[in-house]
Amino acid sequence: MTAGEVEAQLEALKRAHEEDAAGPQTALDRKIVSFGGIFSFLFAIATIVSLYEIVMRYFFNAPTIWVHETVIALVAVCYLYGGIQCLAADKHIRIGLIYFGTSGGTRRLLDFVNGVLALFFAIAIAYAASTMVEKSWWTPQGDFRLERSGSAWNPITPALVKMGLFITAVVLAIQSLGHIWVAFKGTGYRQSEGEAASKYAIIGIAIVFGLLAIGGYVLFSQGRDLGIQTGSILLVTSIMVLILTGIPLAFVTGLIAIMFTIAWFGVSGVPLVSSRIYSFVNEYVLVAIPMFVLMASLLDRSGMARDLYDAMRLVAGRLKGGVAIQTLVAAIFLASISGIIGGEIVLLGLIALPQMLRLGYNRALAIGTVCAGGSLGTMIPPSIVLIVYGLTASVSIGDLFLATVVPGLMLATFYIIYIFVRCTLDPSMGPSIPQAELDMPLAEKLKKMRGVILPVGVAFTVLGSIYGGVASVTEAAAMGVVGVFISALVRGEVSWELISSSLKQTLETCGMIIWIGLGAAALVGVYNLMGGNRFIESAILDSGASPMVIILMMMGILIVLGLFMDWIGIALLTMPIFVPIIITLGMDPVWFGILFAMNMQVSYLTPPFGPAAFYLKSVAPSDMSLSEIFRALLPFIAIQIVALALVLFFPEIALWLPGWVKGN
Repeated sequence: MTAGEVEAQLEALKRAHEEDAAGPQTALDRKIVSFGGIFSFLFAIATIVSLYEIVMRYFFNAPTIWVHETVIALVAVCYLYGGIQCLAADKHIRIGLIYFGTSGGTRRLLDFVNGVLALFFAIAIAYAASTMVEKSWWTPQGDFRLERSGSAWNPITPALVKMGLFITAVVLAIQSLGHIWVAFKGTGYRQSEGEAASKYAIIGIAIVFGLLAIGGYVLFSQGRDLGIQTGSILLVTSIMVLILTGIPLAFVTGLIAIMFTIAWFGVSGVPLVSSRIYSFVNEYVLVAIPMFVLMASLLDRSGMARDLYDAMRLVAGRLKGGVAIQTLVAAIFLASISGIIGGEIVLLGLIALPQMLRLGYNRALAIGTVCAGGSLGTMIPPSIVLIVYGLTASVSIGDLFLATVVPGLMLATFYIIYIFVRCTLDPSMGPSIPQAELDMPLAEKLKKMRGVILPVGVAFTVLGSIYGGVASVTEAAAMGVVGVFISALVRGEVSWELISSSLKQTLETCGMIIWIGLGAAALVGVYNLMGGNRFIESAILDSGASPMVIILMMMGILIVLGLFMDWIGIALLTMPIFVPIIITLGMDPVWFGILFAMNMQVSYLTPPFGPAAFYLKSVAPSDMSLSEIFRALLPFIAIQIVALALVLFFPEIALWLPGWVKGN
């Protein structure tokens, strides 16, 4: 497949996804999406400002006092807008076990109920945010003033961000009202969907809402009299049941946080939720996420990723199963540049999968290679999974990046060995590349290698600056964005479309990720105030189980949650509880972070949620079903579990490199 064909297919896929996602949009939704392009440029400004700080500090020894807070404020505004942008374009993540199996009147019923739930969430957040705005914009005596940060620069950004949260909640409420009206009237739905609904879907919906009604009655009639043990069971069950309705994950945990706050502490406790949200969007370490996402978007759209894949043919083309091995080697480099998973799987699905199928590769082997290789971004630094873990666990992200190098490369090596052995034992599973394709002129070989020198150099610069202590993770991410941009500029690939589309994708991706984190952070805060962390910690530590049994229990919980939930929600819900226990047991939280990242990689492949399978399905041939994809992933899931077990029982695999670096 030529570069032009790949670009055309990516564009067609994008248009088809947008048509499906648009669904029953309202006029407000369309305006929000159109304005999203303007707000997304705040990411570009934040990147430029961060680079300015790096230059002033390291080249002129004149660090600034305003960059840090400016970047946080710019990115926080983007996070907030990204949430309503994703709702407008229907880009929030749903667990649609029931939702996507419905159509017509049943789908409208679910949309109506989800709109009501989202409206309740938005009104509660607006109320809570209004109390923050009142305190940050007026004195207790009623005099106008704007809250300042109290730093050396002392800007008014706290007051502005709190007002931004309030405005976002109000817009979200208006959006929800529009969605309720559209669902009630039935406008905007495709007529081909019909009105009839499966009786099984109706039964499932009735059971789900019946359970929610019973749980709501018990919660609000008993309140804190339930006790923390019963309350914990009800909270976990509520999450599992609520996600079945198809409501975006971004709202599930936030809704439950609000409901438990009201039941436990009364309406006056709702501001606790907004304060957690405000604190979360102001975390400086999270600024690295949109910058790495932007770096990945520029990489995918510029053509550098395709050239990187083509260059790997020169390395692995003559091996048994060479194209599959080449795909994995390219996936490692892509992961080291971006740390974003979905885009890698789509790109490899468009470039590598057709080539392997054309050459007669075993379909299961080709599918597994693309999904497993594309999922390496959870392990290979700069991993966003590890950035979020470092934030929630208060662990050095630089140490986490060092610790994951050996396990990540070990897992990739296991994949390569598996492919090589299977293709050696059965050459029909991975036929060789035709000799004519391998014997390309030297000039063409050099051209392909030159095409990847710049992006690979960017990866080494970003990671080297982190490991060498030259720059923080956030600053290194800003350097990475600029490096990829300059690389694209040198290659003559920079255009207005490249910049604007990359920034828009960054806004929507961060809207999905951060808003799941907002709800999870609020829920964790409320649960801790209920005494949940102390309850779980005492229950585990007083159980008499050995430390290794406790770790195995935690791994089991993470695997089960990974079947149904997104990784960021799992991280923010479980790590504030698990990590203190790990520390109490005398174990290294850096090592546990690597176990968490490996566990989340398993969740990327396992059904029924398995995001990797859905990413590949979106670009796979029409005759390739989800069931075939999930079956093909089983051997690779087994390899992941073996690698996880090795790091679990031999912690030095993860801890050796950080110890060696610190020792030298």
